[in-house]
Amino acid sequence: MSISYEWYIIIAEMMRYNKYMEIRKLDAKVAINDLVRKGYRYTGDYGIILDASSLNADFFLFGQPYRALDGRIILVQHGTMDIEIDLVRLVLHEGDIAVILPETMMLFESASSDCIISAVVFRKIPQIQGSVESFVLSGDSVAFARANQYLAMIFDQFDRNPVVTDIIVHFFDALILDMFSLRQEEPLSRGGAFMHRFLHLLSQEGRVKHPIDFYADRLCVSTNYMSALVKRESGLTVLQWIDRALLREAKVLLHHTQMPVAEVAETLGFATPSFFIRFFRQQTGQTPLQYRKQG
Repeated sequence: MSISYEWYIIIAEMMRYNKYMEIRKLDAKVAINDLVRKGYRYTGDYGIILDASSLNADFFLFGQPYRALDGRIILVQHGTMDIEIDLVRLVLHEGDIAVILPETMMLFESASSDCIISAVVFRKIPQIQGSVESFVLSGDSVAFARANQYLAMIFDQFDRNPVVTDIIVHFFDALILDMFSLRQEEPLSRGGAFMHRFLHLLSQEGRVKHPIDFYADRLCVSTNYMSALVKRESGLTVLQWIDRALLREAKVLLHHTQMPVAEVAETLGFATPSFFIRFFRQQTGQTPLQYRKQG
């Protein structure tokens, strides 16, 4: 069974075959067979799993942030799940749907012992009108029922005739388009809208852009105005948010790559490795190497 390089990465995420994402050492055939036995199906840029349990750690990567190369549609069939999407922490309940775009920074904090999800992964997004951002459909029974119908049709098609991939891909695209069409964009206050723009910019630039005035300039406000507004809306300072984003990126690079600490420091825009080590120890109480070794 052949598999693309991109699916190596997705499988390594889901199956946790090793700590540092040594993709070239992953046995794709073993991984695919194991996934399929657990109910996973995939074709091209899409994959699907029904009723994955939080008790099965193969399908969840708890406590470690990572930037997902693939997008996700997560349906919480039972229980609750505490996740973070681009620095925004959310609690998903039974009946909720999270639509998460590719290249999103994710962190699965925890899940209830009875948590069961169904999930779709995708590498392509059909052409969509309006804003294209991650979102959650919370408590929308119509959307939840429709999404489950799509999942059932996709899985049925895989089982009946997996060779006819065009039909399967059309089902996946229809599901993604339908979820975006059901999205309800609630009106935000001025402060809420500013926070949304700030956090979106931070998720895009936080890896290398650390000065507060960079974000103020990009958002066309003064640093004093931004500092006051962010503190009032979130309870955290702008610098605390920047440090939080930077720490997430650092943990991703330390946990999911074999970059030397000096290279991680350079990638994240630190002047010297010692500055990075000091920052990381202040934030976590550990050195980067201690964090990496604990897995």
